[in-house]
Amino acid sequence: MLRLTGQPTERAFLHKVMEMSGQDLLDCLQCGKCSGSCPIASETVAGPRRLIARILAGMKDEALEDATWWYCVACGTCAGRCPVEINMYEVATALCEIAEAEGVKPSEPDIHLFEELFLKSVQKTGRVRELQAVMQYNLRTFHPFKDMVPGMKLIFKGAISPKEMLPGGGSDPKVARIFSRLAEKE
Repeated sequence: MLRLTGQPTERAFLHKVMEMSGQDLLDCLQCGKCSGSCPIASETVAGPRRLIARILAGMKDEALEDATWWYCVACGTCAGRCPVEINMYEVATALCEIAEAEGVKPSEPDIHLFEELFLKSVQKTGRVRELQAVMQYNLRTFHPFKDMVPGMKLIFKGAISPKEMLPGGGSDPKVARIFSRLAEKE
């Protein structure tokens, strides 16, 4: 793998990511354990290994547009499996801050809407109600039947319950305090 062979601005990007994240990406072995264990890695989201390769090669635009860090769920699996202990969540956070500062649009146009619906669900019930969050997201993005087939399979297997959609389940006071403290800090 070629490292630091690009223009000075490309090398500056690598060093900026390392400084902001506190992670030494030059230690990366490109072994693939991170992507092999990543729950979001798929055909469209290649995973942490490719993202780090892009950063190391000085491919700033490609790294900032990579879907991997937009979809990162901060589970820590990649960091737990990494032989040199690179924390990809820290790298993803740094990339998010750089992208926002430079006006790079998210790879998933409605990702912020999904984050909002996810957090509202947690704020209201203390946990995310998956079925409700996904249905609200699909309705608000004008794709009401998008996840219907996999959703029905999950319901029949008992993985999610249509009972989530019923009214009730008021706000948890402990969760409400957490969100009020967060609002005070902002």
